[in-house]
Amino acid sequence: MSTSKKSGSRRILITGGRAPAALELARQLSALGHTIYAADSLASPLLRFSRCIEKFIRIPGPRDNPSAFAEALQAIVLEQSIDLLIPTCEEIYYIAQIKNKLQGCTVLADDFGKLIALHDKASFIRRVKEMALPAPHTVLLETEEDMHALLEREGTRKWVLKPVFSRFANHIRLFSPGEVRPRINVSHENPWIAQHFVEGQEYCVYAIAHKGRLTAYADYAADFTAGRGATIYFKTCGRQDLFGWVEHFVREIGFTGQIAFDFIVNEAGVIYPLECNPRATSGLHLFTPDEGIDRALTDCTDTVISPSPGGRPAMIAAAMLMYGAAACGTPAGLRHWITSLARGRDVIFSPGDWGPALAQGRILLDLWREARAKRVPLKEITTYDIEWNGYYESVSDGGDRFSRRKSDPPPAGGRL
Repeated sequence: MSTSKKSGSRRILITGGRAPAALELARQLSALGHTIYAADSLASPLLRFSRCIEKFIRIPGPRDNPSAFAEALQAIVLEQSIDLLIPTCEEIYYIAQIKNKLQGCTVLADDFGKLIALHDKASFIRRVKEMALPAPHTVLLETEEDMHALLEREGTRKWVLKPVFSRFANHIRLFSPGEVRPRINVSHENPWIAQHFVEGQEYCVYAIAHKGRLTAYADYAADFTAGRGATIYFKTCGRQDLFGWVEHFVREIGFTGQIAFDFIVNEAGVIYPLECNPRATSGLHLFTPDEGIDRALTDCTDTVISPSPGGRPAMIAAAMLMYGAAACGTPAGLRHWITSLARGRDVIFSPGDWGPALAQGRILLDLWREARAKRVPLKEITTYDIEWNGYYESVSDGGDRFSRRKSDPPPAGGRL
């Protein structure tokens, strides 16, 4: 793949080092000659144990202490002479508010308002419809009356219920006619959406863009998932129809940064977007250093970088062992699971970088202790201290706390 520009060697800070995608990104960037620093509010994030980083720095969690979080990032950027900051998890919503204060450092994040308008599941679907693109019928639920009215009006349809701000399919509910209505806590402060259930194959897309121009793209089918949650097996599909959809969408909103989508494609080939995550996701695992994803991240490529066709699939091996077999309801399904396990590359283990794989037990124990202390489910503790759920502290306004309804429009500049 040709390019007319060179990305150069950079000092890169990766935040959200708890995620396998962050580990993947750090390994690839290190292999491409960049110096990698990692920061996270967890004491033992996955990336801390990797040989590919120069230094790990623990920082305050942005959800509870955004001012201290901002000050810590400013100090790291200054002391380590950081050229590029790449958020990978939901800390991006806090970093976007202070990116103009990180002098001398490029931050791979779009404006805060635009990010939140994408993160908001109701707002995202509205924007899709404004572009005259197909989308599942979606209803915003802010009161119990909204829920009752929905069932009175359209109770014969199958619905998917989920919070406006959520991740990993946490709290998702399926509701079919004749079933007892799921108990959900709906309010102005905790809005949900109801979406028509769409039959079809689910796909996930990860992409990178700069000012509306796509620089990297990867897609994969959601064949194996952690229950109803995140995909745990990643195999390149290379669907041109999904590529065209994503290219059009990021161009229309002038997006900059990492962005991901979940889609359903029905039997007729109609693409239905379900939600958008304007941050890093597991699509990163489909790339290798040979593709040079650093050029996509730094806008130093004239072409769209994609994984090599026929590349080896990637997987979260521990999750495949825990959840994959549950999807094997038939002998054919069991054979598919076994074959996939044999072909897949574990994204945690890497020859020459054993630390993250060996540390998984310690990391899980630390998370279990934290979940027990905070009395939240283990699955939710992985993002508990970095989530953005509709309320935030405006770090740029000197740390004065304020809140707004989750269903309100984004702040100024947040129009997509």
